[in-house]
Amino acid sequence: MTRILLTGMSGVGKTTVLAGLRERGWRTVDADEDGLVDEHPDRTDLRLPELVAILTQPRHDRPLAVAATGEGQGRLYPLVDHVVALVAPWPVLRERLATRTTNHFGKDPCERERVRADLESYEPLLRSSADVVLDTSTHCLDAVLDRLDSLIPAPSGTGGRR
Repeated sequence: MTRILLTGMSGVGKTTVLAGLRERGWRTVDADEDGLVDEHPDRTDLRLPELVAILTQPRHDRPLAVAATGEGQGRLYPLVDHVVALVAPWPVLRERLATRTTNHFGKDPCERERVRADLESYEPLLRSSADVVLDTSTHCLDAVLDRLDSLIPAPSGTGGRR
């Protein structure tokens, strides 16, 4: 079954997308929410051994989406079927960071500045390494979820999806 890595800056909607995928029957892992990152003032380090262990488990009967953005994420790319970059412009991210209630990262002005700087430095790299790039400021949640569902191959011999 399909495995995807969702990546993108803080505030693009990774956690929201994962919640929607769970409702559609996907298995999900959120590196931020599941304690698989170490935050530093200048960077986010992924806990790569734990993430690699998750992504190398035997295939399951349901698709898996892992949201993870940070140092070393390229080591995860060979372990997934698709790398999906969620993106949004800075004014949208700034507003989302200021108003979100599920995660406090980005409330502090220094954290928001880090996200803005990372957007300039790292988002181009995320875009260039992704199979799919989805702008969450121009696509509604259902459209994003539908696009991710479309990455699941149809069972052979059925002619249709799942």
